[in-house]
Amino acid sequence: MSKEEQKKEAGADAITETVKTSITLAKDLWQQIKIEAIKRGLTFAQVVEAALRKWLEIEEQERRK
Repeated sequence: MSKEEQKKEAGADAITETVKTSITLAKDLWQQIKIEAIKRGLTFAQVVEAALRKWLEIEEQERRK
């Protein structure tokens, strides 16, 4: 998969404006995310954003039931 395809999969193409924020994560979770991001040629932020977008999608589907 190309980097552009990976970015699209991660939702990066939908971003028109960004906000910088800080979060506190368990160290083991941070390490797992960082490793998987590197393997896929993505940034940590791209992986976290994709996960949050997926979570919002699932929550919206649950509300519609």
